[in-house]
Amino acid sequence: MVKNALHIFFITLLALLMGNGVHAQQNVYDEMSIDEILDIDVVVTASKQPEDLFEAPLSVSIINKEDIRQSGATSIVEALRLSQGVIVREVTPGNFDVQIRGFDDITKNTYINLPYNTTVLVMIDNRIVYDYYSGGTLWETLSIDLNDIERIEIVRGPASALYGPNAATGVINIITSHANQKGLNASASSQLGNANARLANTNIGYNWNEKTSLTFTGNYTERNRFDDQYYDWWNSQYTSLDNMSMMMSFEKDPETHETWTYEEFSDSLGSNYEIDKSLKKLGGNLFFAHTFNEHTNMQVALGAQNSQCQKTGFLNFATPLSEYHSSNAFIDNKFKIHNLYGQWNLRQGEVLGNAANSFKYKNLDANLEYLYQYKTISLRPGISFKNSLYNSPVTYDEPFDLSELNQAFKDEARSFNSFSASLLADWQPWSNLRVIGGFRIDKFNINTHHFANYELAATYRLNKNNLFRSVVSRANRSPSFFDSFVNTKMSFYHALELESNNAPVYVPVEQNIVARSNQKYPSNNCIEISWRNKTNKKLDIDVELFYMMTSNLVVSNEYREINTTIQLNEALELDSVVSGYSTANMYIENYDINSTQLGLSFMVRYKATSKLEFRCYGTIQKTMLRGNTDFEFKEIESQITMDTVNNTVSTSSLTSVNMSILNDEITPTFYGGLIINYKLNNKLNLNINTYTYTKQIFDGTLLYNMVSDYSGIYYFYSSKIDPFAVVNAKIDYKFNEKANIFISAKNLLGEHREFGFADRIGTTVLVGLQWTY
Repeated sequence: MVKNALHIFFITLLALLMGNGVHAQQNVYDEMSIDEILDIDVVVTASKQPEDLFEAPLSVSIINKEDIRQSGATSIVEALRLSQGVIVREVTPGNFDVQIRGFDDITKNTYINLPYNTTVLVMIDNRIVYDYYSGGTLWETLSIDLNDIERIEIVRGPASALYGPNAATGVINIITSHANQKGLNASASSQLGNANARLANTNIGYNWNEKTSLTFTGNYTERNRFDDQYYDWWNSQYTSLDNMSMMMSFEKDPETHETWTYEEFSDSLGSNYEIDKSLKKLGGNLFFAHTFNEHTNMQVALGAQNSQCQKTGFLNFATPLSEYHSSNAFIDNKFKIHNLYGQWNLRQGEVLGNAANSFKYKNLDANLEYLYQYKTISLRPGISFKNSLYNSPVTYDEPFDLSELNQAFKDEARSFNSFSASLLADWQPWSNLRVIGGFRIDKFNINTHHFANYELAATYRLNKNNLFRSVVSRANRSPSFFDSFVNTKMSFYHALELESNNAPVYVPVEQNIVARSNQKYPSNNCIEISWRNKTNKKLDIDVELFYMMTSNLVVSNEYREINTTIQLNEALELDSVVSGYSTANMYIENYDINSTQLGLSFMVRYKATSKLEFRCYGTIQKTMLRGNTDFEFKEIESQITMDTVNNTVSTSSLTSVNMSILNDEITPTFYGGLIINYKLNNKLNLNINTYTYTKQIFDGTLLYNMVSDYSGIYYFYSSKIDPFAVVNAKIDYKFNEKANIFISAKNLLGEHREFGFADRIGTTVLVGLQWTY
């Protein structure tokens, strides 16, 4: 794979060199007018240095503050729908699943219905906010909100060579807004809408002599559900929470073999839901920045949040939707001393669901880089260190027993450290040709493997209106604590139906779920060719063709030993079970599954007049799965013994089961949007934006399938998401330079579902006020 990718890269680079000839062209910026130069968008995430977005070596886009304000987006995650290449699906009002290019669903093990974003790295001012418990970003736990944002930079494609593990499909870097102008800087906004939608943001700061600034920001969000029902697996329909049935019959009493009812199990776990509430979030931040001189500066950020939300999680083993409560706090420090760049941050908090999904954590990140420049070459070597510590009842030495619900926290936190070394090289032999390469190696103390990430990109600027890019890259995901340390057990009964009995016979089962930490982590390889065009002030075009391949996927494999003795009647038919016992060990490990993806993303922006602008963007892609992607049962060995004296049959078998259910229709084949913005005059602005996607299939399996090989009957449940277009509109009236009022309507086409086994999303109308000083 690596050899072929490098061949393609160097062939493309050679073609660019041949097109360039032996003479360097005049610097394209010398050909630009003052207005064209002032219109340049600056991006930093693609190469860690400020640069013209048009020149960026990777597929990157910017969502700026004005884009967000005009669109009427109500959250950071919703604002991501304004960029190509990003899949954004609303699970419950205000809670979203986010992916870049759609590989995330393939790497989620059996948990494809959980919105964990395991292969997308999210950062706030380069501060990583990845959750290492189950992998991904818990968006409701971010302390910032829309009023804190200057812009959002999105890199599509593997970028772990730049930012470390988990940027396997891309990076979302949220750049915050501070007191950038001298003196007092202040803004505030509030919105009220139906379904108890209430949002408030404030940003107040002061700038002394444009060298020192201090900014405080705060935000509050509250959203209600449009539903009051939950999906019940056994009945394959939505029903009230009181009518839920358990997905499995867990033993409550090992002596009497009494099983838990849903009401008892839910009460014991403390998973009592606030049925109407979808999201409630409160956050605050403090930003301090000081510039000592032109070579030295520092930034310090503090923040905290508290939130409550409902999203998919299976916390009560009855319905996919679960309620989470979380709180956390962080401190972050960035500094620059001449060419030395450093950053460290500490974040700690807790997420409380039930025992299986409750954890406390503390993450420390630190990195140091040095930028060396010589003529047209720059080198940026770096080192980094990470310490992650998580405490969860399902990772202790004593297995977490679902039958006993021994869910108390203990002083048995698990941790891992990682050490990394990286090098980023940037070479510009001619003014219109640039080559950039990155390499990073990560070593985790819980794993004997080393994980290498690389990136090699070339850009060729034909003229001021056209630029071509070629990229070859590879990125890995990091370990998660659930996949590395989980240790649980459960006792339940399997119903064995006999031909001569009307009622089923119940066979006891002991189930263990055990992690294997020393495994290879999912990786993504990508080849990409792109073209950017800016014909004139009115028209921008950005097109990228990509081919991606995943490997080293981690799934849940189960190995079972089943022993039964069955009584036969006089006709030698199955009559009753004399004895039966089964043990099952599920290991989370690598498996023979991989996938490929071929796709094309585009963005066309057309400024018809100074008042009217159109933006159309989208991604067309096809995901293809390979390997054992079905729920698969294999018999390793078996033995049958008949006792003719007692008319009994004894069976013993060793089997393996692949517990994963993967479907290449999990990801839509097309997703994108259209934005129309019209400034009627200096005071009135109208924005219509739509986000659309094609059909998707979410598969689910009951945990009861763990022992279904007795009968050969397996239960699969599927949730089909129909093609849909989310249409939003916002009209904004500006009273004066400081205040404006607006009306925003979300999802004008009405109720629909965007995520498997989750809520319907209804229409929301909000009235808001924005004030800026």
